[in-house]
Amino acid sequence: MTINIIQYDKVTVYIGNKKIISDASCSIPKNSLTFLVGENGSGKTTLVKSILGLLPLSSGQISFDSIQNRKPVLGYVPQNIVFPESFKITVSEYLKYAAYVPSNEIKTTLEKVDFPETHIKSKVTELSGGQIQKILLAAELYRRPEILFLDEPLSNVDDSSEKHIIDVILDVKKEGVSIVIITHDWQFVSSYADHVICLNRNYICDSGNNCVCKNSLSKVNIKNIQKTTPDPNNTHIGYCYIENI
Repeated sequence: MTINIIQYDKVTVYIGNKKIISDASCSIPKNSLTFLVGENGSGKTTLVKSILGLLPLSSGQISFDSIQNRKPVLGYVPQNIVFPESFKITVSEYLKYAAYVPSNEIKTTLEKVDFPETHIKSKVTELSGGQIQKILLAAELYRRPEILFLDEPLSNVDDSSEKHIIDVILDVKKEGVSIVIITHDWQFVSSYADHVICLNRNYICDSGNNCVCKNSLSKVNIKNIQKTTPDPNNTHIGYCYIENI
């Protein structure tokens, strides 16, 4: 029997006056590797931020399953963070103050994500996009989250680091962490997905102003996760929130 660690029920979210998520329902199974896919602007990051409590709900409900009868510890690694040039903090100082990593554990914390030891004393503003991604991931892993959200975790890393990041994600999952990944990488999805949630808000309107949603994945082929292109023949009225287990 599948136990859902998160249940997203008929949720609507606005940013300003714009409706980003509309009456959406989906679930995230416990101890799963769940991928959140969909075209740009479909609401993937908004959905995650609403779960994290960073965006208010206009309607609907988000519920969590927890053995301790409390909200689980949530971790989040955004796709990128641009530190201002005036931000003079070093990598070790960032981990110390952002994640409360003790000085004697900084090296091992960074080793877990394959961050080069030679850059521990570098300023965060001197790092590449991939290196910033690694220290953000290291900081969240140190907090021992029960649910970890990753926004495009492979987008800024080089090929040599990509496999290591994937291995880290799989190891964390083995430790019992439920992981949710936003991605556009279908090879990543097809190789590792336990569960897929597809969002779509790509409207097509005819002359009568009847708008329909063009799916990234057709309902017929939702189990074929290797499908790499949208299905031009599958449309239906309204928003699209499909999921596959």
